[in-house]
Amino acid sequence: MTKPKARFSILITLTGLILASFAIGRVVLSQSTNKSINGREQSEEATPIQEGVLTPTQKVHRKLFKHPGPKLLDIAAKRAGDIEVQVDSGYVIRLPESAPKPPVLQSAVCNADAVVVGTLNKKSSQLTEDGNFIFTDYEMTVEEIIKNNPSAAIQVNNNITITRDGGAVQINGRVFRAKREDFKPTPVGNRYLFFLKFIPDTGSYLAYGNGSFQLDENKILSLGDTANQEMLNGGAIDTATFKEQVRAVAAVDCGQKQSSSK
Repeated sequence: MTKPKARFSILITLTGLILASFAIGRVVLSQSTNKSINGREQSEEATPIQEGVLTPTQKVHRKLFKHPGPKLLDIAAKRAGDIEVQVDSGYVIRLPESAPKPPVLQSAVCNADAVVVGTLNKKSSQLTEDGNFIFTDYEMTVEEIIKNNPSAAIQVNNNITITRDGGAVQINGRVFRAKREDFKPTPVGNRYLFFLKFIPDTGSYLAYGNGSFQLDENKILSLGDTANQEMLNGGAIDTATFKEQVRAVAAVDCGQKQSSSK
């Protein structure tokens, strides 16, 4: 049984091309076994990488994710075995405070650049710019577009790249894993419904916990706890009903709807 190695109080901010967000949390380091920190089996395969060798897209995406704590390679130099880190709070897309506040689903749809359904086919993980966490780029085949991106239209059956923090890499035979307690893993091979933010520099998209949903037949699972309560009515809504609700909101121009409420 593993024990936490260190804990850190943190303030996380996400700025720039992504909406601003603030969260308080902590990082837990643990001696790695085949299980994750919370006792569940890891399902994502580690990506073999070489330190400093990245694609042009990864060089941009690695700068998007900021987390506290020491560099993973520095931890590995002092400890045997594989390394795991987990942060218990992270990025959440939020609206600035205003009155009256629009419904949660309307806010989510209007602040997303695209809302799509599809399957994750493959992934590639890398270290973040600070070297203390991991991010993952996924290839997704789009099967349904609920809201399209007016800046770069998405086509059905085409592939798009989706990035998020968290994942697993292998460096010199050592495995490193990084997880978000508030954003469950997104293994390849599964179908998802994503609310996405566009990254113009790479033409890719950012996925975030409260806008990510795994689809299993007619069941829908929120990968962020807040969305499960606020958007899925505690998990009582099925996939077909949820998609219908999202389509209804997406069919109304968000600019007109927000301006008419003033």
